[in-house]
Amino acid sequence: MSKKLINLHLISDSTGETLSSVARAVLSQFEGVESNDFIWPLVRTEPQLERVIESISKDPGVVMYTILHDDLIESLKKKCYEMQIPCIPVLSHIIAEFSNYLGMNISHTIGRQHLLDGEYFSRVEAISYTITHDDGQSSWDLYDADIVIVGVSRTSKSPTSVYLSCRGYKTANIPFVSLETIPETIYDLKKPLIVGLVINPEKLVQIRQTRLVSLGHETGSDYIDLESIKAEVAESRKLFAKLNCPVIDVTKRSVEETAAKIIQLAQEKKITSKKL
Repeated sequence: MSKKLINLHLISDSTGETLSSVARAVLSQFEGVESNDFIWPLVRTEPQLERVIESISKDPGVVMYTILHDDLIESLKKKCYEMQIPCIPVLSHIIAEFSNYLGMNISHTIGRQHLLDGEYFSRVEAISYTITHDDGQSSWDLYDADIVIVGVSRTSKSPTSVYLSCRGYKTANIPFVSLETIPETIYDLKKPLIVGLVINPEKLVQIRQTRLVSLGHETGSDYIDLESIKAEVAESRKLFAKLNCPVIDVTKRSVEETAAKIIQLAQEKKITSKKL
């Protein structure tokens, strides 16, 4: 099936992170559609918006926006109407529904979700912790982690950890090579949620081969030998059984899906801990 390419203009009076996330989620529902993204953050004045509209006129496509200033919204909608292109407010309906339910007016504070509050600094601390505990680093200091991820090489431990840290979870990840290489401290952990990642061996062979080729390394080794990988994954499962920890098969999961499942498990663990 041939791919369809569209221009996508994402306009925000803040950082544009919300827009990007929503746009990716929407496009994932359409097979064979790719987007040429034009990202316009911090658009807060008429001159800034005029430059954006000029670009839209040169490369017309779908327009999505998160803007609070009514005058800017009207100008944008008018121009998009003249060009006969979609102009989609991403949060307006959701905010209005919340406002009605809560019986409260919205604050109209631009970038409010990015205020330097306690939650912000907590996320920064989580990211810092995760970076210093990546790929088995600082394995003697796992007691303060929220989540500890264990898995064989190339099971997306690092990107999953970084994703979780951006959500505020201090995440350490430990590569599984053999039972002997796992730090003894892991068996004594009480606070962190320990999660094991596994993957289909045949899929893992492909991933590792691609990785070696990209690095310019030889491809003939146990690292990509199917039987060796099967034994490696089987050994990791023995560890997970010993730890009595949840196991997630990442063969057909994206990093976001794996992280979402881990967050669900972390929340369940938190609820269970409160009941005890």
